[in-house]
Amino acid sequence: MKMKKLNKGLEDLSHLFLAHSENNSGRSIAPGVRLKPALKSICLIGNSVDSPDAFLTINLSLALARLGMKIAVVDLDEQLIYLKFFLGRDLSLQELSPEELIKSGPLNLKLVALNNAVKHSLSAQNSTAEFLGLLKNLEHNLDLMFICIRGGDLSVIKQLIDAPIDEFLVMCSPDKNELLNVYKIIKMIFSHNFVAKIGLISTNIAHMYEVDAVYNYLNRIVKKYLDRELYKYGFLFKLKQQESSKAHINSFYDADLTACISNIAQIVVLRLNLPDNMHERKSFFNYILGENV
Repeated sequence: MKMKKLNKGLEDLSHLFLAHSENNSGRSIAPGVRLKPALKSICLIGNSVDSPDAFLTINLSLALARLGMKIAVVDLDEQLIYLKFFLGRDLSLQELSPEELIKSGPLNLKLVALNNAVKHSLSAQNSTAEFLGLLKNLEHNLDLMFICIRGGDLSVIKQLIDAPIDEFLVMCSPDKNELLNVYKIIKMIFSHNFVAKIGLISTNIAHMYEVDAVYNYLNRIVKKYLDRELYKYGFLFKLKQQESSKAHINSFYDADLTACISNIAQIVVLRLNLPDNMHERKSFFNYILGENV
């Protein structure tokens, strides 16, 4: 199966983020004038077992940033695994000011620490309102947010079900226990939000037959018991090297995974170009931190 490299085959999709010749009201727009597209958001739900969650999230963000998109990775994981993977070090939340909870990366990528420990720390410092102001300014200048959480954090996932999120993107390995856990997550989301959109990425793939096996198994039971359907985003091969607790983005390069991410990035672009049903989109950060702080 031939796949494109990360830095190739993406530029031809960038026109999807430009304004059309007419806006939603039907009024013409002057040639060369671009309208700012509505902010989109995807909730990435990683595996509850070891998997290349952080590798996918950061590299997928960078692939889309190469198209000129302004992207933020919002880390809700209790261990902040996504920020740790990107920065290559732990964060001492007690010592961080609100400004330091927002990190900058290459291609103007933004990384935001926003787990429960961060919220408690902000509350203890009476800094929640200040941090929310910074986040709302950031939100205003974004094209896409990747909201990241691992599948084992069911209580956090439940809090996000009614959040202003365009699509939930769930990662699942061929492991039988993982398949069961992912089905529980999908069931929980659809049970509380029937109009939710859920996509699937098969991870830790050792053989190509596992790609369809994972998707077909989950999609079959979702259709049977929930009368819904999953969207297939793609897959990730199993990492060829062991992932350590101190893994860092610069320590990884895998040509097969890179090609997989390139294909997933193209699907993300196409999916985000679908019509937006959220007529009055609320601020995600207001939703998480509370509108009345």
